[in-house]
Amino acid sequence: MSIKSLPDYKHLLQENYVEYKHTFFAIIKVSFQQDGAPPHCGSRIRRFLDAAFPNRWIGRDGPIPWPPRSPDITPLDFFLLGYVMDKVFSTPVPDITNLKARITDAFATITEDMLENT
Repeated sequence: MSIKSLPDYKHLLQENYVEYKHTFFAIIKVSFQQDGAPPHCGSRIRRFLDAAFPNRWIGRDGPIPWPPRSPDITPLDFFLLGYVMDKVFSTPVPDITNLKARITDAFATITEDMLENT
């Protein structure tokens, strides 16, 4: 499959929106939140979101700006969770006691320099 045959971001949004708009979207007032990735910020995407979620979408150049230091896009998402999970699940976990010990050990390996670089 070539890159050109993959659906674009707008197509994915449309397909998922159409699937859900008659269910809970119709019952509750939903706001849509996305990150600031370049494919999510094009004018076609913003026009679609303006129509699908009028004054109710959060993102770059949206009617509701992405909040600075948003808890949704912290270094915890990009570094800490993945780092700890890689350490904890590098081999199968036999039991809950071992799982707890691995989590504690994984956090103990995180240095201040690692967090600073994050």
